Amino acid sequence: MEIHINTINSTLVTDNPKLLVALEDLYSFRVPGAEYSPQYRRRAWDGKKRFFSKKGVFKTGLLARVLEDLKKVEASPTLVDARAIDTKTQDYYFDNIKYYDYQDRTIKEMLQKERAIVKSPTASGKTLIMAGLVKALLGRKMVLLFNAKQLLTQTYDFLKSFSIPNLGICFSEGFIEGEIMLCTVQSIEKILDTHLDAEVLMVDECHEFANGKTTVAAIQSFPNANHRYGFTATPPSPHISLFNLEGALGPIYSVATTKELVDKGKLTKPIIQIIERSSAVSNEEDLSYLEIYDEYIINNEERNNTIKEIVDDIKQKNKRARILILTKSLDHGRTLENLCGGQCEFLEGANSIQERYKAISRFRGHRESSVLIGTKILQTGVNIEEITHFINARGMKSEIATLQALGRALRKHETKDKVFVYDFFDPERYLRDHSRERKKHYEAEGHEVTLI
Repeated sequence: MEIHINTINSTLVTDNPKLLVALEDLYSFRVPGAEYSPQYRRRAWDGKKRFFSKKGVFKTGLLARVLEDLKKVEASPTLVDARAIDTKTQDYYFDNIKYYDYQDRTIKEMLQKERAIVKSPTASGKTLIMAGLVKALLGRKMVLLFNAKQLLTQTYDFLKSFSIPNLGICFSEGFIEGEIMLCTVQSIEKILDTHLDAEVLMVDECHEFANGKTTVAAIQSFPNANHRYGFTATPPSPHISLFNLEGALGPIYSVATTKELVDKGKLTKPIIQIIERSSAVSNEEDLSYLEIYDEYIINNEERNNTIKEIVDDIKQKNKRARILILTKSLDHGRTLENLCGGQCEFLEGANSIQERYKAISRFRGHRESSVLIGTKILQTGVNIEEITHFINARGMKSEIATLQALGRALRKHETKDKVFVYDFFDPERYLRDHSRERKKHYEAEGHEVTLI
């Protein structure tokens, strides 16, 4: 029995057909909503996504999983590695900055492993870890993929500040050619002629690439990239999303938990309070999720007025508070902007990068308390250490959205030793289950949660 290893795909070669059938079944997962597919309805497809073929082919990033499963049946394959991996690395230290111990350890581990998903809590210095890897692997063609141009430009500026040479940039509004190309996935076709043979692939916020035909295809490309790293604070839980990522990039490597970094003083301790609401709805069964969300979150006067009261109370007690409010919809954001008044900024996806930076600068620099309201654009890629209070006004149940939003407020700053977090327990149909899920997500990270 042998496993032939290549950069993108590997193959288990065996004369035991039952083993191949067993592994194919083990690595098959039902696709949500498959029953609505025309192929499924005409019985041309069984509704499953397979990560191990009848011929023994699987994505190389799943090698560790396959070996572990073979070990369970006392099978020990010979590994035949066809990859030509350049293992030489350079010094990855910078003159003007010192790594935390976990950052230094992670860079060393990643260089040894050569491919992995780096699970690094928000505000733990993920971009610095990425910069260290880039410096260590200089001399190779590299592609750094992003799903948002704001993240791309921030990382480009960060790497430039460390004098990383030969940086290029590729997104809808600009192109600079370089040996190290930072590129949005939406513009990836522009670099395929010059960088398809890249030896290093890094994917920022890689959970955003776990689903979707284009994004999954992007991270499964670059056949010479034997150094493959993904970075995220929140790897996906569903098997299909997780295996898409692991197959392309490698197994998950956990840098540290949020609680560990809080205990070490690297992140700010959150004081999480969930406000219990009473419900007056009597016709829940007749309303869809969207109708309930619209009526009892977006246009809920009582709930929105509670948010205003929280903001007013914070301002009264803290003359230099920096209050972040996240909403799901533009209408909700504008409603809260009108309610809060005063020094209040509202950002949405239509704002240019320059407009966002200016608004954030005003939010940070105001002499008195200020409020910043935003939608998903403030969930990731925004570094505002001064945030003292965070109000999650969105509802929703997503673990990724909940923890990424929380991470916006946990960055250390000299003006604070803790950050106050406000959420809601919404009792209406659908919303109450979402509220329970958010509470679980907070607690799973080791945070204490108080119901008020």
